[in-house]
Amino acid sequence: MNRVLFPGRFQPFHRGHLAVVERLLEEFDEIVVVIGSAQEGFTCRNPFTAGERIEMLTRLFRDEHVFDRVWLIPVPDIYMPMAWTTHVLSLTPRVNAVASGNPHVLELFKWVGFKTVRIEPVEPDKYSGTRIRQLIVEGSEEWRSLVPYTVAEYMEEVGGVERIREVCVDEHSRNRR
Repeated sequence: MNRVLFPGRFQPFHRGHLAVVERLLEEFDEIVVVIGSAQEGFTCRNPFTAGERIEMLTRLFRDEHVFDRVWLIPVPDIYMPMAWTTHVLSLTPRVNAVASGNPHVLELFKWVGFKTVRIEPVEPDKYSGTRIRQLIVEGSEEWRSLVPYTVAEYMEEVGGVERIREVCVDEHSRNRR
């Protein structure tokens, strides 16, 4: 089984992420999607809980007919980069490679002997969780075109759009004091 690890926060999962998953599935039999910062939720940077992201991605991957080729594993942060690699590996199925657009992540896994796949982000100025959350805060509907329909539908269902507006405004207000 040729399996690749794909870590990210996915706050939210956008069309750029989906394009990466599609590319990786051309090369690998399965993808282990590591849902990072699993202990976070209800903050501006990490508005969705790990459980919500698992549900969001389960629905999406079922709609995309690839759910049988994807593992969804939540992993909390431990704030020790060198130990993080073994922490992740202890919580996931075996993998042959690690794919990321983050050079630091690639370097950490390369250091422990893994094959790494550098992901070229898909239109990073357009597809960015930070940008999507900012568009939501500003009240722009443009964010909807940046995430798969299933993700937008799920975000609305759980009150995620209102949550992002609330927590981001609250955090910005506290930071100004």
